[in-house]
Amino acid sequence: MLTVDYDFYCGVFHGKMPREDFERLSVYAAAYLDEVTMSRTADTLTADVEERAKRAFCAVADAYLLNEQGGGIASETNDGVSVTYVAGISNSKTESRRLYEAAALFLGPTGLLYRGVR
Repeated sequence: MLTVDYDFYCGVFHGKMPREDFERLSVYAAAYLDEVTMSRTADTLTADVEERAKRAFCAVADAYLLNEQGGGIASETNDGVSVTYVAGISNSKTESRRLYEAAALFLGPTGLLYRGVR
């Protein structure tokens, strides 16, 4: 199972979520990538593909956090620090679609998402 540490998340991926959230959501990100890649991220990967898989892991963890927050940002005020999130039925992506697109952004060209017969 692919794992990514918080230092990679912050230093390489430039993620912004707190450590506690990352540690909690990384379990889900690893399980999700195992599911969509049919556990191929556990295989020996080339350095380039492993880097892409780690970035996909981080993107999926961010997508899980966004899903927990209720979707996307509907409005945001900068000086007054007021943020309103989309809730309920809207034009925003479904939670599962957000997760898949986060993974596909990095894993699309690797073949790891391929579900056909080899």
